[in-house]
Amino acid sequence: MASVWRLGEATVEEVRALQPAGRRSAYTTIQTVLNRLVDRGVLSRVKRGRAFVYRARYDQIDYLTETIGERLGKAPPQARRSVLMKVVDRLEPEELDELSRYANRIRRERRRSEGSG
Repeated sequence: MASVWRLGEATVEEVRALQPAGRRSAYTTIQTVLNRLVDRGVLSRVKRGRAFVYRARYDQIDYLTETIGERLGKAPPQARRSVLMKVVDRLEPEELDELSRYANRIRRERRRSEGSG
């Protein structure tokens, strides 16, 4: 996925070329992975000439948000809180500041909507 996001769209050979030369996967291995991602609805593919070109159906942020949201949504509340706390603990100071501003904005919006409802 990272390679396809980076390139915008990619053939198997283009994905393979982004891998380090000493650890490059076989063409068929990459093709299998990309086709499985097509089957899961994460990638789309179209034939161009003799090759398939793969494109992400979601941008990286939307994909991560959906994936993380699904996992957290299935967890018990205490586990969700613990996971989120561990993630927040790893943030850089400027990321913490941004998160704090965002949380405060959400609080203000919720108070406003509760007060008018």
